Amino acid sequence: MPSYQESFSAYSAAQAQAQAYPKDPVAAFNVGWWGAKLGKFSDAIAAYEQSIALGLSGPEEAMVNIASIYSERLGDAAAALEWLGRALETDPLYYPALFNRAHLAEQLGDRDTAVEYFARASKVKADDPLALTRLVEAMPMLRTDDPHIAKLRHIATKSSDADVFYALAKVEERLGQYSNAWRALQAANACDAKAHSPWQQDVAETRYRSLLSQPLPPLVQRAGQTDNAPVFIVGMFRTGSTLLEQLLAAHSRFFPLGESEFWPRAIAQLGGSMIVPTKPIKSEEAERLRNGFYAHMSDRQVPVNRRVTDKRPDNLYHLPMIAKALPEARFIITERDWRDTLLSVWATRLHPQHAYATNLANIRAQLQVCKSLSDHWRANHPDRVYRFRYEDLMANPEVTMRALLDWLGEPWDPDCLSFHRLQNPVRTASVWQIREPLMQTRQQRWVRYEAQLRQELGTALDQEAP
Repeated sequence: MPSYQESFSAYSAAQAQAQAYPKDPVAAFNVGWWGAKLGKFSDAIAAYEQSIALGLSGPEEAMVNIASIYSERLGDAAAALEWLGRALETDPLYYPALFNRAHLAEQLGDRDTAVEYFARASKVKADDPLALTRLVEAMPMLRTDDPHIAKLRHIATKSSDADVFYALAKVEERLGQYSNAWRALQAANACDAKAHSPWQQDVAETRYRSLLSQPLPPLVQRAGQTDNAPVFIVGMFRTGSTLLEQLLAAHSRFFPLGESEFWPRAIAQLGGSMIVPTKPIKSEEAERLRNGFYAHMSDRQVPVNRRVTDKRPDNLYHLPMIAKALPEARFIITERDWRDTLLSVWATRLHPQHAYATNLANIRAQLQVCKSLSDHWRANHPDRVYRFRYEDLMANPEVTMRALLDWLGEPWDPDCLSFHRLQNPVRTASVWQIREPLMQTRQQRWVRYEAQLRQELGTALDQEAP
């Protein structure tokens, strides 16, 4: 993946080329490509549209790219659907358009359409297992003798693709074949581990300890903005952050940004990464970030008098920086039974920067880091940081949500508990779970794999904390 500076240089070169050759559709296309990489989404869309107007050969690629910007970056599913429709009118067998149409249906909770288009994509590229894996995951009912499952199992016998094994593990678990699911997860994580740089837990913990010496600025009540102060949902992955954002999204006062890319992009520019904190920022840098974030909210067309939720778990490692840039913001750290969290992280393919996720011992160590940070910030900044326990929500949803809303200074809204009826796009691994009402069966998943986990972690499984 190119660095920010490399992308910026390529974008500048593409702009110069487009200015020199204003009728060249490829030059305009390249401006769109590199503009999207830099987060210049409006400019990228305009450049792609210009390339199509200039007669770009194979315009369906530009159409799909425009759709991706709308769906993945701007949260505009309607515009994305329109552009995917145009791409499929241009070429009904264009694989990226078929796959992305299925992917968007998945995000919107439309199983029937997701299954239809993943099946069509799978036929177009019969040798590519990705569409097949997503098709099987989207199927509402599974039978052991389903030919799609048989094909997936066959592919897994000779595959080195982690996605194949992660998908197979989900299928086997849904069928109650837990031993088979565990073996698939072992294979999936082994494939992923080979592709990642080795995880250095000691180096990581040194970086995170530095965060404990960075106090958060006090909560600031800004005139005219206090009521709409943003809310950040952070914590370890797979602790219910998507669920919480949906619960709040069903409230009339909140607007979900999802996993906004603003902060990861800003962090990369400052020399950090998803899991590597930046150095403490100065006041002028904080003001620049603040202005940039509110401009980002404007680009996302956040309605007036709505509070945004920015749900990105790994912003936990950047909390001091975000808190300084946005002294009016509040932070909710989601937590869950560490054993369920550990298993769920191991069963989910995370970004390569989260290389700890392929090893159970490393995941446990990272959970310990997250708990230390959470305990520290909650103890020292209770007005800015709130701990939200998944098990509390399951045990008593209304009481738990009322307490959170009271801390946020918002009234109770019974629609929160009807979150599963929302039709907004959800872009996380919880895409299908989030369309179901709260159920106790979401808990104690780790018990299905207790024997295997004990071989790795021993009596640590009996502890309440990691």
